[in-house]
Amino acid sequence: MRVLITAPNLDTNKNVSGISTVVNTIIENNPKHTYFHYLLGRPDKVQGFVYLFVFIKQLLYFPVVLRREKIDLVHQNLPFDPKGLMRESIINFWCYIFKVPVLLHVHGGEFLMNENPKKLWQYLSSVLFKHSRQVLVLSELEKEALTQFHGFDSSIVLSNSIAVEKYMYEERSTFNAKAVFLFLGRLHESKGLKDIYEAFVQLKSKSLKFRFILCGSGPLEQYCVESFEKLLGEEFDFRGVVSGADKLKVFREADFFLLPSRYGEGLPMALLEAMASGLVPIVTDDASMKFVVTPFVNGVRVNKRDGKDIAEKITQLLGRPCAVRKFQAEAIRTVREAYDIGSYILKLNEVYEDNLSKGRSHP
Repeated sequence: MRVLITAPNLDTNKNVSGISTVVNTIIENNPKHTYFHYLLGRPDKVQGFVYLFVFIKQLLYFPVVLRREKIDLVHQNLPFDPKGLMRESIINFWCYIFKVPVLLHVHGGEFLMNENPKKLWQYLSSVLFKHSRQVLVLSELEKEALTQFHGFDSSIVLSNSIAVEKYMYEERSTFNAKAVFLFLGRLHESKGLKDIYEAFVQLKSKSLKFRFILCGSGPLEQYCVESFEKLLGEEFDFRGVVSGADKLKVFREADFFLLPSRYGEGLPMALLEAMASGLVPIVTDDASMKFVVTPFVNGVRVNKRDGKDIAEKITQLLGRPCAVRKFQAEAIRTVREAYDIGSYILKLNEVYEDNLSKGRSHP
């Protein structure tokens, strides 16, 4: 099958995106089909009129690629937010015009877990669902949200997965003599980075010793680098965007993975990668993360927008080294048993075949 799959730039040096990570994982692990990546979305450092020109070109050139590459199926990846709905509705419309079946893959976003506040977003989401043969979501929670808030009750659950063997290794110490915390992802207000800062201020006031490694890029990069450097000095390590061997290395250096997201998460690939590497996740219950992280079994949950709670939970962890070791082992077991890429690809291929057959039956 010739599958056109949409995503931001797949080069992690140019763009930090969970959707890009998902798409890279699919392409690398699914040799059964021929994939054509179609770039949609803005690289982190492209702004203003330059991006506007690129964006218009992306939308207008899409039908040319559909015809030229003789695409059988479009795997369309949607962040459920204003920009995503505006952009993807145009792409989806092109597919409708050219009678190419669409698999719509929803990846979090600020509207997913709430009713769309404006008529425009309600209309665009309803049209997207109507013109897509099938809709994928990341958990049963998101399936229920589409039914409750968006009136769509026919989605299919397919949780994000990773190639677990790339990240697992046999032993970890309980944690480093000086605990190492890691954030890896897009440096955006929604990720709770300001809450991490507030938590670290409180930990410093208690004279606790720790290091913080920050990886990623995004609109809060300057704020994060300046703030954490001033607070932590030599105990702060900013590495920018990491991938490949550098990403594996940073997972091996760290003990705890921080992602106290405020809103907009789907099922973060970085969370699965960190857990497979034996890091203890410290996260909120945003969207599908609550299905992965069980409090004080394989990680810790904290309150949203609450640096004080993050600091208290970290203090508890640092005082319970035996418990931390159990959480590490459970984190690895959770990902190995439920989020390995092999089963994911089998189910995805079944969805592809069903999607294409529906497209042929109902042009």
